[in-house]
Amino acid sequence: MLNMAAIEEGLLCALMRDGCKMLETFFKHHVPECARERRRGERHYCHRHLQVHSVLGKFSLWRDYFYDGEQGRAPLDERLGLKDGITPGLQRLMSRAGAMSGSFDLASDDLKEYSRLEVPARSIQRMASVIGPHVQAWMQSRKPVKPDPAPEVMYVSYDGTQVPTTKSETQGRKGKQPDGSSKGREVKLGCVFTQLRVIEGELPDRDPDSTTYVASFEESVDFGGLIRKEAQLRGMAYAGKVVVLGDGAPWIWEVARVNFPDAVWILDLYHAFEHVNDMAALVYPQESADSGHAKKWRNWLKADKIDRFIKEISKLADATPAKKDDILKALNYFITNRDRMLYATFRKAGYFVGSGVVEAGCKTVVGKRAKQSGMFWHVQGAQNVLSTRCAVLGNLFNDFWKHRKSA
Repeated sequence: MLNMAAIEEGLLCALMRDGCKMLETFFKHHVPECARERRRGERHYCHRHLQVHSVLGKFSLWRDYFYDGEQGRAPLDERLGLKDGITPGLQRLMSRAGAMSGSFDLASDDLKEYSRLEVPARSIQRMASVIGPHVQAWMQSRKPVKPDPAPEVMYVSYDGTQVPTTKSETQGRKGKQPDGSSKGREVKLGCVFTQLRVIEGELPDRDPDSTTYVASFEESVDFGGLIRKEAQLRGMAYAGKVVVLGDGAPWIWEVARVNFPDAVWILDLYHAFEHVNDMAALVYPQESADSGHAKKWRNWLKADKIDRFIKEISKLADATPAKKDDILKALNYFITNRDRMLYATFRKAGYFVGSGVVEAGCKTVVGKRAKQSGMFWHVQGAQNVLSTRCAVLGNLFNDFWKHRKSA
């Protein structure tokens, strides 16, 4: 009985070996002379050997090499785009695997399983540190697009989530540990997306291929500029309306005030519901959140009756002196966000009222890669991986490599 799996495996490995031999033979006979490129003070070495790692496997390359006593260089390596003897094709696979697999060790396993390539996890980690900054720089400097057709609505949403880091990265930072220290650093994740054309009477649908991401450990002031730039690159100037979706954190709306002052600001409905439930539990602790005042007040919020809610809670505070300060403190959340909680109005206009896209992004973009058990990152290392991950999940990774090839 024929073993088809063995035939496939043997044929694939044979083709890869033959491909490496062809590359080795080609460069042995077609390597350009680089002797004239010698600079003053350099020694010239002919036919210096390099073992090249490619998507087909390993092959030998002999080329001119120059050394000035401190640093060496091989012009052919630069022309071929080699980094530490690794071809651009393999660099691409390594950087993608390092970002999308659950860890660098798993990335090594994935490359072996899918491509039959033996690439150590440490090499993948080093490649992430090489490629990540270039991805981040390109993401922020790529050419803006003019969407056709122009979107009726463009959404901007962002949130923060903590990434576990080494002690050196949290030294002197306040946190929620028992001793007041922090066990990680907050990365801010932003996303920009559009929706499909709204059908009257139906809820909007997100355009599934429209979401791009920005991840940064910068403070909110600097992050605001990054997410605004991403919206501009996506064609914000051509959008009929821009909507900012977020939870009730003050920094969310400060970023919106500075960077999206003309946008519609919407507080995530489900965060508002959580605060309604908390308010009901404070005033009526014996009631269930699924019924009674909590249910009534949630319906009020959905029906644009936020002012009625605020008025009723204010009366309850006056009627409950023992809890008045706590009730008024909780009520301030609704007073502050009053204009961002007109959910009937927003839905009538055809807008999303939930920030589920960015919350899912925090889990998918950040959590699945940077928050696994036992992981402790240096900030730059996490940034390198997350920048590449944003490019992959935002369907920009191939564009980056096209740019890198033509640069």
